[in-house]
Amino acid sequence: MSDALPCATPRVPAPPAPAVHDILQTIIDFLPSGVTLFDHEFNMIVCNRQLRELLDFPDSLFEDGLPNLRTLARFNAERGDYGPGDPDVLAAAVIERAMRREAHVFERARPNGRILEIRGNPLPDGGFVTIYTDITERKRAEEEARRSASYLDAVVSALPQGISVVDEDLQIALWNPAFVKLQNLPDGFMKPGITFAEVVRFNAQRGEYGPVDPEARVRSMVELARRFEPHRLERTRGDGGSMEVEGRVVLEDGRPVGFVTTYTDITERVRSEQTIRRVKNLMSDAINFSPTYIWETDREGRYTFAQGLEKILGQPDASIVGLDRWATLFGPDGAQVPAHARILQQLQTHDALDRQTIRTTHLDGREMWLSCSAQPVHDDQGAFVGYRGVDVDVTDLTRAHQELEQMALHDPLTGLGNRRKLLSRFELEVARMARSGGSLALLIIDIDHFKAINDTHGHLVGDECLRGLANLLSSNLRAVDLVARFGGEEFVVLLSDTRLDQARIAAEKLCSTIAASRITVPDAEPLRITISIGVAGMCAGDSRSFDQLLEEADLGVYAAKHAGRNRVCTARDIESHMSDRSAEGMVQDDR
Repeated sequence: MSDALPCATPRVPAPPAPAVHDILQTIIDFLPSGVTLFDHEFNMIVCNRQLRELLDFPDSLFEDGLPNLRTLARFNAERGDYGPGDPDVLAAAVIERAMRREAHVFERARPNGRILEIRGNPLPDGGFVTIYTDITERKRAEEEARRSASYLDAVVSALPQGISVVDEDLQIALWNPAFVKLQNLPDGFMKPGITFAEVVRFNAQRGEYGPVDPEARVRSMVELARRFEPHRLERTRGDGGSMEVEGRVVLEDGRPVGFVTTYTDITERVRSEQTIRRVKNLMSDAINFSPTYIWETDREGRYTFAQGLEKILGQPDASIVGLDRWATLFGPDGAQVPAHARILQQLQTHDALDRQTIRTTHLDGREMWLSCSAQPVHDDQGAFVGYRGVDVDVTDLTRAHQELEQMALHDPLTGLGNRRKLLSRFELEVARMARSGGSLALLIIDIDHFKAINDTHGHLVGDECLRGLANLLSSNLRAVDLVARFGGEEFVVLLSDTRLDQARIAAEKLCSTIAASRITVPDAEPLRITISIGVAGMCAGDSRSFDQLLEEADLGVYAAKHAGRNRVCTARDIESHMSDRSAEGMVQDDR
């Protein structure tokens, strides 16, 4: 047996225990927020990678180790994190606040749009620890909620019917001015925290429900309200007026949590029952189904928000964000419309818009009309940041107005303008000549032997003849010229910026064209007609009235008739034509 000692297995030295600093750094690097720790002399002891990412600190700032607070403050001030101002002054203010060693919580909006919540707490040894949390999304959500609430408040306040919202504890959580007015409640009566029972008690005590025991009435109505059942009823107010009250239950996960009630004044029944039912249904769904959409733009006029656009113009709300609102609505040539030009002028000076009419196009190509009301929006410093507004679909109303205007200014048989429209255009042309000179001319056109057409073929064929001539005249004149019918077989044409000699040439062409044309009429051979035209003109500085110019053109027609018809004459031609025919005797003018 050997005396040697058995060989021992070599012992591997244990790894050194990690330093406390390294353990702390590892922990904070996995935190979702940025973290800094400073000692009492404002030297940074610890920071994590989230801090460097949130504040966009470059690696060069940490090349020589962790920077102190003064270095960081100076760096942030120079790159604009603290806003405009002298970097030395701004950095000194940061150090001054830190020296107070007070707990603090504040928010800071960085130049890149990111919003940080900064929470600092002093440490017993004089240092402090600060937590930086990115709250950008939370702030956006809060802003969206605030904006939605403001829109809802604006819509509810503008509704003509009263609205009240009662929560599950029967407190009135929301009401609008119309509710106060219809209930005839005194100023200051409605206040936060007021209950359904208090309103019922007030109404019962002043006799709104008739001769009842107020407390018994409160108990019975509160009992009914706690059932959270839909209801509809009519109530006669103490002043003799009537209103319709309709309540709908608000459900949350299938559980009633309150009800919304609408109050409609039905004292004056000026419509049929069918119309009243329709209005009632529209009112009950006014908030969600009204023909409006709300929007917001930035200072350059680009949409930043839109809601309800799709139901009005067919475009999804999200698709419009970032686009120029006014260019989108007006289209490529829309700024040429006078009403649109006025709106653009108001936008330049940041004026409010009050029910301005906009002509636009639906996604499917239909022409639409919107009534736009908007207010400029300013930030806390009073700087203009954009517009917020509401557009109402007034297409049907506008079309009805256009139809009424069409009826008032146009001949129902031919669709041409009537005397009223012609006189309005004449006044515009005279004003134009007063500004820039020029001339205008008037043609009176009369169908030859029109009485014979009516006597031979009947008045229906005569009407077709008038419509046919109207179409021929409109298609053979310029777009700027106005063709009107004065009744019977007499038509009047106003030629803009046209001298008398030019008007005569145009009238001769019309005579030739009409004589060579055929007018199609139902169940009869096409008609061949001729026309007689009287021409009159005036230049800038001419003080004659419309009726005087019309009378002169009418003398031209008279001359054309007596010269054999199917020709053009002026008032000056009447003496020669009349003398030529005097030997033959006066002819009978059957027009």
